[in-house]
Amino acid sequence: MNFSRQIVLLFLVSVTDCLITDFAKGAGSFSTVVIDPGHGGFDRGGIPGQLVPEKMVALDTAMRLQKILERAGVRTVMTRTTDVFVPLPMRTAIANAQRDAIFVSIHYNASPRSRAHGIETYCEDSAGAPLAARIQRDILTQVSAENRGVKRAEYYVLRNCQIPAVLVECGFLTNPIEATLALSPSYRQRVAEQIAAGVIEQRSHPLPAPSPPPPRKKTHHHRYKLTKR
Repeated sequence: MNFSRQIVLLFLVSVTDCLITDFAKGAGSFSTVVIDPGHGGFDRGGIPGQLVPEKMVALDTAMRLQKILERAGVRTVMTRTTDVFVPLPMRTAIANAQRDAIFVSIHYNASPRSRAHGIETYCEDSAGAPLAARIQRDILTQVSAENRGVKRAEYYVLRNCQIPAVLVECGFLTNPIEATLALSPSYRQRVAEQIAAGVIEQRSHPLPAPSPPPPRKKTHHHRYKLTKR
């Protein structure tokens, strides 16, 4: 093997090692959190006939999250701060304009079955999986709810973000008990605090990126959701 070929091979090995290291870090070592309150404006969120509009409780939870993170010295960027409709491409454009950042989308769930309940967190790939796992775990340490786990989904905002991205479903607004909780400022504050805890933990002590969770089964409820995010 000649000298020039050795140099090329060493360069390729070095680049590959760097890429593997960066990939393994997942959502670690970031300086900015893009916070995305779901829906807004004419888009109430949820399903037809739902009494509690998702857009309002999602915005309030997101604003609380912003305040907590800012107090902790974390830079934040909001995709919306008022009751306005922001198209999905604009949301991901805001996220992708940031460097050294992660994306956290705040939602509340809905289902044709009023008995459906619990909290779940979504990611699209392994880059967002460690953050999703930490947020899911931390919320459930302070909120008494069914653990619906960390799931993989190809929601628009997850699929089109070029930074690690997660989407948190903070409870079912179609469930009478969880809808009542969602209307409580203290509940939304607890949820925001625990999402912030997961974000700060991942920033300070990044977990390695595992394999992404398996794709979830598509149901009528999920098909509706896929069109909205």
